[in-house]
Amino acid sequence: MCLMKLTDSMNTYNSALWIIKEKGYSIEILDNEESDSFDWKVSKAKTEFIAADPLRLLALVSIAEEKGEKWNDYKEDLYDRILKDFYGE
Repeated sequence: MCLMKLTDSMNTYNSALWIIKEKGYSIEILDNEESDSFDWKVSKAKTEFIAADPLRLLALVSIAEEKGEKWNDYKEDLYDRILKDFYGE
C-alpha cells in the first residue's frame, strides 16, 4: 500500500522552492522575452543552476550536492538500460 504519492505538478513547486531557499540558494527568474517564457535560476557561492521549473531545479541542486563536479560520472547508462528493459530492445 502506498503511504504517500507525489506527482510532478505545480502544487509541488512551492515546496521545491522552499527547500532550495532553506539550502541557502538565491532564487531568480530569467525572462526569455523572445519566447514569452521564463526559466528559474538559483545560485550559491560558485554554483548556479537553471531549469524550466522548480522541481527540475531542485533535482539539479540535489544531483550537485550528491555528486559534485562528478555529476555525470556513472557506472552505466541506467536511463538507456531501463528503456531497453521496458521496450524489449
